[in-house]
Amino acid sequence: MTASPAGPPSTPGPSTERLDPAALRGGEPFTVVYGPGVGDQFVDHAYQVCVFEEALWRLLRAEGFERIVFSSLDHPVYFRDQASRDLSRRRAVPAARTCPAEPRAMRHAQLKGPLGGLLVRDFAPRAAAAPDDTGGAAPGRPPAPSTGTSDVFGVTTLTGYLHQTAHRTAVVFSHAEETLQHIRAPRQLAGAMERWAHDPNARNLWVLVFRRTGLDEVEEFLRRRGDFPHLETFVNAQSAAPGGGATFRIGHPQAAELERLVHHVRLRQGLRIADWREFDPIVRAMAGQPVKARTWHTRLGQLAARNGSLGRDSVRQWLGAVSDDVRTPWERLEAMPGLDSLKRHFEQLRAEAEAAEELLAAGRVTAAEPPALHLVFTGNPGTGKTTVARLVAEMYRDLGLLDRGHVVEAQMSDLVGGYVGQTAPLTNRTIDRALDGVLFIDEAYGLSDQRGGFGGEAIQTLLKRMEDDRGRLVVIVAGYPEKMKEFLKSNEGLASRFPQDNILDFPDYAPDVLHAILQLRLAERGVRPTEKAVGQLEAIVGELYRTRGADFANARDMRTLGDAIVKRWSGRNRRNIAEPVGPEDIPEAYRAYLPRPAPDPADLLAELDDYVGLGPVREVLENLANRLRMRQARNKGTPAPPHLLFTGPPGTGKTTVARLIGRLFHELGLLRKGHVVEVTRSDLVAGFVGQTGPLVRDAVQKALDGVLFIDEAYSLVRDTGGHGGFGAEAIDTLIREMEHLRGRLVVVAAGYPQDMDALLDFNPGMRSRFTQRVPFPEYGSRDLVEILRRMAAAEDCTLGEGVPERAARWLRETRNADPTAFGNARTVRGLLETMEGRMAARFALGPTESVYLPQDVPDPPDPPGAPVRRR
Repeated sequence: MTASPAGPPSTPGPSTERLDPAALRGGEPFTVVYGPGVGDQFVDHAYQVCVFEEALWRLLRAEGFERIVFSSLDHPVYFRDQASRDLSRRRAVPAARTCPAEPRAMRHAQLKGPLGGLLVRDFAPRAAAAPDDTGGAAPGRPPAPSTGTSDVFGVTTLTGYLHQTAHRTAVVFSHAEETLQHIRAPRQLAGAMERWAHDPNARNLWVLVFRRTGLDEVEEFLRRRGDFPHLETFVNAQSAAPGGGATFRIGHPQAAELERLVHHVRLRQGLRIADWREFDPIVRAMAGQPVKARTWHTRLGQLAARNGSLGRDSVRQWLGAVSDDVRTPWERLEAMPGLDSLKRHFEQLRAEAEAAEELLAAGRVTAAEPPALHLVFTGNPGTGKTTVARLVAEMYRDLGLLDRGHVVEAQMSDLVGGYVGQTAPLTNRTIDRALDGVLFIDEAYGLSDQRGGFGGEAIQTLLKRMEDDRGRLVVIVAGYPEKMKEFLKSNEGLASRFPQDNILDFPDYAPDVLHAILQLRLAERGVRPTEKAVGQLEAIVGELYRTRGADFANARDMRTLGDAIVKRWSGRNRRNIAEPVGPEDIPEAYRAYLPRPAPDPADLLAELDDYVGLGPVREVLENLANRLRMRQARNKGTPAPPHLLFTGPPGTGKTTVARLIGRLFHELGLLRKGHVVEVTRSDLVAGFVGQTGPLVRDAVQKALDGVLFIDEAYSLVRDTGGHGGFGAEAIDTLIREMEHLRGRLVVVAAGYPQDMDALLDFNPGMRSRFTQRVPFPEYGSRDLVEILRRMAAAEDCTLGEGVPERAARWLRETRNADPTAFGNARTVRGLLETMEGRMAARFALGPTESVYLPQDVPDPPDPPGAPVRRR
């Protein structure tokens, strides 16, 4: 659409886009009209402004209705054109029998008996306008209030017209609420409606115009009124039936009609256009507002009266900010960083729409079903989903797929009520606001996540309206990728409304793009960073990206960082605005993301020297730390910390070393927190279908930026028999999370060497992810006695003469008696507790020194198969 000062560019056509003739062609006895546009002004293709009744009269006449009769509470029967009036009177009464001074009169065609000769006063004649192209006279103004027709007689007259078949007739209740609420003949009207609903004469039509914004409000009005059950049932059925062909909603004006309105005021009242290049964006912005044409007419007229010009500055008071960007939505989308696959999708849609237009012009289109336009946007916050949704509305409008192209951004509170019966009307009202545009629902999975709530009812209402209003409504749902998958699975109707090709991913912005967004934000705030600050900010952004989680907000986080820097810079410089942003203006919370000097691994691993028998473990970890440190020193980037396999029997220090690994990787800058979350099979594997995956993901989230330590990891798949089972689901989910959170999660799996080999063989994905094995050898007798000595010393006790030898024998024979149950350091702990109990028994007989004696060490267990010894 291109405007020019030479004159109106539009060409004649239908009277107005907002009045849909389809609702008049459904063969139903009633048509219910409602919406915010009822009672508005309308601008036809001849640039003439007319009131609602005139526009409706023209629509009915264009649809072939020869007689159009209006009715309101004050005017039970009135006409807007001479032709309808003439068709409603019987043959003229001879002049000799009529008093010239009396008003014109007619005998009622239906009344018999005593009232058969009753004369009904008609309204004073008006000068007829020139005939229009439909064959009738142009509609006049409504008559003065009638004082000669009762409500009962008015109902009888109107229904008489409907039941006649000689002339196609439409009866219009122009203010249906007032008529139904206050009519003095509700019983007669209810009966007339019921009789008309069963009349086989489908040529005639009863139109009821409600000044309600939503059909649910019409339903509620009729339910509360209660006097017109058949009409109430009819409206309820129309609301519940797909398509609802006998109702139509009149919305706010579209861009084409507002363009004609501007030209009307320009030609009639001398409104000036500030810049014709800005004309289209201004009109589109006007169409995106929920404002009536009547209001726009008043505003534009007042602007013209002030000798003002229609431009960006003059409309800000009505629209807020109007973008200074004159590029097309396609150009603005192309300028957005990344999003290559998304751009290809819309280019393909554009090509399809243009081809369809050519096919339609050539008469070769036969498919009545429009292509699926509803979209799913998946991605983290701040990746441009809302921005693109607004562009989609404009692109669809420019392609002729939507009439207004506005966006309604809905929250859960706009869709879900708090009590029974509130949700469906709330959802319908929100959808009504989005008709001819886009309904954008961010975090849409909130509808399906409600347990015992009304979200499911909102989804069902949404699905029905997506079907009923296809061609007038585009729905875009958005949110995190995994949650959106679950949302689409929550109702089988969602998958058919949102085809796979219409699921569009918004990837996180790359570090260089994020850094550019940050620099742009600082420039917008009027500050410039030093070269050193730029370098540090680049490093911080890179680390923020590497350690990002599900809550990472991309561009939004960059704007937050930029604002925090400006705040700190302002406090430091006060009014010295020439001072640039320096490293000292970076908040401490963000400085933690700067690289730190790599510590000496020997210092980090010194703690292992306090533990017995971990020399081989120390050697493996020191080698790993040195390799990671070398990569950092060579500026190879921060490597992702490896997942580790701890192999060895119980009680050999695996849990202790796992905690040390968390601290080690944190000090090396590989993990943000370095904490350890310890889990076993019971924490990860559920007993019912669908519960295991969430358990695993919950454990992973708790361990994020730290270590997830899985002891006896092979137990995860002990129920599988080599295949299937809930343990297999846990392994599959764990592998996906390890890949998705690479660099933010270290998984340490521990168990016996042979069991861990079987675990790696169970799923090939495990072997490729656990590439670093740390062996924990079984303790010898000497190491076990040394562990006993250290445990005793920690309690300020010592081992007396003969105790080490007796303890070594006990430990050796205990291992031999049941090797699989022997717990190394754990067994030593159990031995010490037994010895402490015997020392306590001696202490009860009298004070003793804190020295363990040989008799405190129990006798070793009997070897398997040995005769029972007498104790």
